[in-house]
Amino acid sequence: MPEPSSSVLRLLRESHEERLLAALRVHGALSRAELGRRTGLSRATLYAIIQHLIATDRVVELPAVASPSRGRGRPATLVTLNPSGGLALGLDLGHRRIHAAVANVAHEVVGAASERCGERTPWATRLEIALGLVDQLAEEAHISLAALDGVGAGVIGPVSEPADAKHRRSRVELVRDGLADRYGVPVLIDNNTRLAALAESIWGSGAGVPNVLYVRLSYGVGGGLVLGGHLHSGAAGGAGEFGHVSVDPDGPPCHCGGRGCLERYVSIAAILEQCDARRLDHVLDRLRSGDRRTREVITAAGIRLGRVIAAACNVVNPEVVVVGGELAAAGDLLLDPAREALHAYAHRQVRQGLQLHGAELGDEAAARGGIALVLRKSALLAGYPPATAAPVTRDADRDGWGTLAVDLHRE
Repeated sequence: MPEPSSSVLRLLRESHEERLLAALRVHGALSRAELGRRTGLSRATLYAIIQHLIATDRVVELPAVASPSRGRGRPATLVTLNPSGGLALGLDLGHRRIHAAVANVAHEVVGAASERCGERTPWATRLEIALGLVDQLAEEAHISLAALDGVGAGVIGPVSEPADAKHRRSRVELVRDGLADRYGVPVLIDNNTRLAALAESIWGSGAGVPNVLYVRLSYGVGGGLVLGGHLHSGAAGGAGEFGHVSVDPDGPPCHCGGRGCLERYVSIAAILEQCDARRLDHVLDRLRSGDRRTREVITAAGIRLGRVIAAACNVVNPEVVVVGGELAAAGDLLLDPAREALHAYAHRQVRQGLQLHGAELGDEAAARGGIALVLRKSALLAGYPPATAAPVTRDADRDGWGTLAVDLHRE
């Protein structure tokens, strides 16, 4: 009988570790016996995982405390997440806003900050803003960046392009190398919408569901796919480009080269143009006040969105669809028409049990996804991203998870 491959064993180990860590996150400090009952792991597997997590500073043992309910015998030692086991920095270098968040290994966010930027702000300036934000939150929250284990950064657009797309590669390299030079730790770069999908699938509206379709409605329209419990990037890093699905072949031209793309109808810029408004908050105010024209625009946007989601769901058959981004603040006035169109156009087997929810994590989602990318908290990331690893930059084997300390996008 063939032996299981190393990737299968790694996935199994990470799945067991995630089950144990999840129990500690939900219930706090637990004894080994309680962990065994809550995780269903065998005694031998449980003890081996706990020892590994203690050795890698992700959990700690608390001093034994006697309990009257235990009667005689040695008091049980408790196991808990180690808040001082290291820090991860997550960044979202978005279209018009930069977000930064720092979390400990217990995935408690210990500091967060954001700052607006112009849509045409050069990438070097965006990086300077991000570095300034990190310095600001480190000072305000009294965080020592000496404990930083890595940085996960989300950027706009694809992170993997054909060899002749020099401008894209330099954009990713500028951010990656600038962060690595400043902090001297591994830096992982991915599309910010895909990182938002990752965060929603771990902590948000898609938590605990193996098949999730995420759509982000912002100045651009994009998405992410979690299928069979794995985050997918696609062969060239372009998975989830829902904004460039054509909803009208005779519609307005799109910068992608197509016509009538969804992004030309449901992005923030498109909504502002249709509503003759200068800012999204003006549109939302009109929507709440019952302005008929604004509601018509949002309803039409929801219907178009629902049709595209239905087509995607007919292909991948998820359990949950999550809609995020700034435009999702329109709430059910946008989502209800999308739900109706989804129900009307999805195959009956696909729509059975299918749910569409607004995102839970708001503007911090992509930065939170960057944190998850660094800490490899979830089995969703087993084998992700599918890119060639560069030489290890720092202590790659200190915890047996060498992927944490490699640059997955260096060519």
